[in-house]
Amino acid sequence: MKKLLLIVAGILVVLVAVVLILPFVVPVEAYKGQIEAQVERATGRNFEIRGPVELSILPSLAVQAEDVHLANLPGAADADMASLKELQVQLELWPLLTGTVEVARFVLVEPVIHLEVDQEGRPNWRFDEAAGEPAPGTEPEAPSDEGTTVPIADLKLGDIRIENGTITYADATSGQSERLEAVNLRVDLPDIRSPLHAEGSLRYKEQPVQLQLAVQSPLSVIEGGSSPLTLSTDSDLLDLGFDGTIANGATPGAEGSVELDVASIRDLSAWLAEPIEFQGEGLRNLEIAGQIQASPERVAFTGATIALDDIDAKGEVSADLSGAVPKITGRLDVAALNLNPYLPAAASEPVPEPSQEGRPDAGAGAEPAGWSDEPIALPPIGGVEVDFDLTVGSLTYQKIELGRTVLGLALQDQTFTADLREFALYGGQGSGSLQVALQNGTPVIKEQFRLDGLQALPFLQAAADFDRLEGTASAEITTETRGGTERQLVQNLNGNGNVTFQNGAIVGINIAAMVRNAATAFLNPEAGETRKTDFAELGGSFDIQNGILSNQDMRLQAPVLRVNGSGRIDLPQRTMNYRIEPVAAPTLEGQGGRQEVVGLLVPVVIQGPWDDLEYKPDLSGVVQQALENPEQLKRQIEQLGGSADQAQGALKALRKDPKKLLEGLTGGGSGDQGGSEQQEDPAQRLLKGLFDR
Repeated sequence: MKKLLLIVAGILVVLVAVVLILPFVVPVEAYKGQIEAQVERATGRNFEIRGPVELSILPSLAVQAEDVHLANLPGAADADMASLKELQVQLELWPLLTGTVEVARFVLVEPVIHLEVDQEGRPNWRFDEAAGEPAPGTEPEAPSDEGTTVPIADLKLGDIRIENGTITYADATSGQSERLEAVNLRVDLPDIRSPLHAEGSLRYKEQPVQLQLAVQSPLSVIEGGSSPLTLSTDSDLLDLGFDGTIANGATPGAEGSVELDVASIRDLSAWLAEPIEFQGEGLRNLEIAGQIQASPERVAFTGATIALDDIDAKGEVSADLSGAVPKITGRLDVAALNLNPYLPAAASEPVPEPSQEGRPDAGAGAEPAGWSDEPIALPPIGGVEVDFDLTVGSLTYQKIELGRTVLGLALQDQTFTADLREFALYGGQGSGSLQVALQNGTPVIKEQFRLDGLQALPFLQAAADFDRLEGTASAEITTETRGGTERQLVQNLNGNGNVTFQNGAIVGINIAAMVRNAATAFLNPEAGETRKTDFAELGGSFDIQNGILSNQDMRLQAPVLRVNGSGRIDLPQRTMNYRIEPVAAPTLEGQGGRQEVVGLLVPVVIQGPWDDLEYKPDLSGVVQQALENPEQLKRQIEQLGGSADQAQGALKALRKDPKKLLEGLTGGGSGDQGGSEQQEDPAQRLLKGLFDR
């Protein structure tokens, strides 16, 4: 027995000696070279352990290597694709002797990983090309059973960590670059059949981000199956969560619920990209939730709820990726859309300082603005098909409020269409469409618009602070043009339309009262009452040919007055030539009793460039009225205090030489036309005074 004990004791001493002495006598440097060669053979990249390598056997097999480097592709920006301050690997010894791998510890200390895409689009993380492929005409070596690795299903893991890592990304083709710092990750995975839990953190552009991941069955995913998965990120600016299932294999994909919470879109944009150039007050918080289904051929986001600032919406969107071009379909229903928080604040206009003449100096001598010849930059049209519907319960823009609005957006080939299927506006209903197409690289724009039953006064008050027109408005407009600049679009504009106001009033003036007494036409001094002129109809139609708008039937039908208008507007030259001709109605019925209207109504010609229009009375039209209606002229003269003989004499003078009278009124004729009143006929002077008045 004593001898047996001595033998056992001797064996134990030898084993202890081996454990203690082996790390000192084993040629670690030789194994380091073999490790470097094996990694280089597998990756095709130079692998170097520049620091010391430490080896221990008990209580487990542990290797610790310092200053580890894996080379990058030739010509890359960084010499190393990856480097480690320290690599720690620890395997349980006794399971290893029985053929089972249990990783007790795997730690990467301060890893620096450079991911890079070169000018030719080759990523540096693709090792198959670098490792070398079999020469043409040779068969790849068949795998050998000798040295077969442990099946991954039998792999057991313990302490898996990344400590204070850095990851960079650079794409030479696009110039994009990113950097993640302070990357820390801890993985809890007892074995590959067990659920995986991982949590970590990183810093991106000085903003810390927390990460959590849970995979119910990682082995199933590795073997081409599916597994429940949850993923979440947490930061001061962005929270993102996914709870669903992922699938691997021939048809990879994901399905589950997604939640996104953005504390401030402005701050998020400044963090991820650049600050938003936006003067409005909106674009603050954003919350999105819904169900996602993703596969290589189709991505769909359904049951979505969206909350942007004070806007609530529901909808869905899907993208079919199976065809030659992606096809995007979807809808969005918005309860109430207030655009005012997304508009720049109204800037107060500075009051111009008086010039030396005492009038505001608006920049005398400056050329008026014209149409631009700069090419219009259109967003890319084509490469995708879109069919999207937008429904808004109510819409507010500045002071304008719309009711239910339905808009359809479509993009096919190189044609974009915005179909305004319906909208409600101040008692009216309307529809319209806008189409933009590229034909041989040139934009072609078609537009049509229809509106019926609009209450003009509240709309004009909201749209332009204009409260001088009442009535029920209807309009219909159709236009088409083509061109790559503003000037070309205006020069090529063609179309037609009409605008009509029914059963309304011109607020602020009573034309009937003006005929009787101009002093009371605008306001009743005693009652403080604002006057108005009722009309049955106000409107007209127009045609546009090559940028020239023509109107021949402008009309105002009021109880005491008819106003007709006609003319043209040259849009390319920005000029106008228009004539307005008032015609008196025979009575004042409906405007305070029956009374005949007397007097000559003067036509007005509006002409000149838009920024300097001239308004001239057409005295030739007045003379023509007098010649056609001499009795009205006689009554006008008598009303002004002239006798019947004076009226008769004035009429004879007018008939005798109307041309001479016109020259005197307009300052034309010979140089002695403006002679002394003693040389001028009294009847002539009476007519000039009447017309001038």
